[in-house]
Amino acid sequence: MDHLRTLLLTSLLFFTAQVFSGEFSPGYPSAYRYFPELAGALDKDSDGLLSHDELIEGYHAPYLNKDLYQTIRLYLVNFEPWQNPVTALLSRDSIELAELSGQVAKYHYEQDNGFWDTWLARPERQPFNNAYRQLFPHGLTSITPDNLLQKYFPDCVLIASLASIASSETGKRLIFNYFHTTTDERTFDIVFPGIDDGTLIQFREVERYSHFAETRDGGVWLAMLEAAYAESSKSFVKKYGQDDWTRFDYRKYSKLDGVDQVQAIDVLMGSYSDFINPQLQSQEQLKELLNSFVDNEKVAIFSVDPSLSTLLELRPFARIKSYHAYSLISYDQEKDIVYIRDPHGCSAMLTNFYTINQHIQPLSSGNSEIFEVIKSHPRDPDYKLAYGLTEPELNQFLNQTAPQALDIIAKGKIPYISEPISTSERSPARTGIIAMTVEQFIDTFNTLFISQCGPYQCPTDNN
Repeated sequence: MDHLRTLLLTSLLFFTAQVFSGEFSPGYPSAYRYFPELAGALDKDSDGLLSHDELIEGYHAPYLNKDLYQTIRLYLVNFEPWQNPVTALLSRDSIELAELSGQVAKYHYEQDNGFWDTWLARPERQPFNNAYRQLFPHGLTSITPDNLLQKYFPDCVLIASLASIASSETGKRLIFNYFHTTTDERTFDIVFPGIDDGTLIQFREVERYSHFAETRDGGVWLAMLEAAYAESSKSFVKKYGQDDWTRFDYRKYSKLDGVDQVQAIDVLMGSYSDFINPQLQSQEQLKELLNSFVDNEKVAIFSVDPSLSTLLELRPFARIKSYHAYSLISYDQEKDIVYIRDPHGCSAMLTNFYTINQHIQPLSSGNSEIFEVIKSHPRDPDYKLAYGLTEPELNQFLNQTAPQALDIIAKGKIPYISEPISTSERSPARTGIIAMTVEQFIDTFNTLFISQCGPYQCPTDNN
């Protein structure tokens, strides 16, 4: 468990580092800049000061933005040396005195679990302490993209959407605040922003049925959300021509088969979404879209639809499955790297050396078989260079460059000539995370759904 906890904290640090907007820096300038806004939002007794309890409540609240959550963490980590020694409260003056005295502004994530313990220790939450720990063993640290694992139900769209939401500071709080306590500590009222009415889900609902999605740290929040989504209002979660076998196989959760992308984003975010084909975008257009995803903490999912494939049919990555939803979880503008995630949590991705497409050319003397060979490896200086080869020419080419593929060609199969991504203990391949350039992203995916708004940015009546 300690090992898993370390991995979750490492993951949280990685993804939060990716989504810094560039405006926030964990130091005294940010502490000064955001104090008035946080005092206005969290100072319940209107004394112009912030107590530790007020900060703890604000840290788990659903309505702030990422810079403010990061600032609250900055305050909590430094609360003791920064507070006024007389009032034991935080003010702009006490922060200034701490800076003048030479105090270093610390910023780290190791105390996040301590903040969770403090939040649960409030008297009004004592009856729900065990229930909350069963949902989120490590508090907000449990809500990270690589913690979600799709299992039995074919609801990759739902799990991918939740993983994308979980990639941002505000998104974590959005998911956390789907859950509302009831008079029964074993029952939660789950309220999605896109649906006015909540859905009551009991722990026993997911405990007696082993097919629900799982989390790596054992928290049942994902299974509870999966059950709630399946039982939500039929006007939002419809059955799309499901056959009798689907209804028999998944029974009351048959609505999780073929979750609609537009409805999933609407229900989970309370936001309309835009459909975009990345292959029809320039790199600059897509980069602008990716920056919007990061800056506004939007949610984005994407897939490969063979009916929309470009004529090139380049495949930089093997084993990307068609009609399977993947999450956009981060974009590093400086390195030009897009981070995506497979909701199954174990991508087993391969990087292609070559993409081979078979073409049949009808001739008067009979059909002619031509093989299009495209260099697909990102480190190849001739990336995207294509050859049109006959079968003998293809065999000669592969004999010189990839002899291991000759036997596959002989059996009439078009091969992936590829190399596996590293699968060390902390490798992204263990978590389903895939890193690719913007160019590779465009070459790989042709279906993208992105929310128009971030959490709490959309009009309240969006139904």
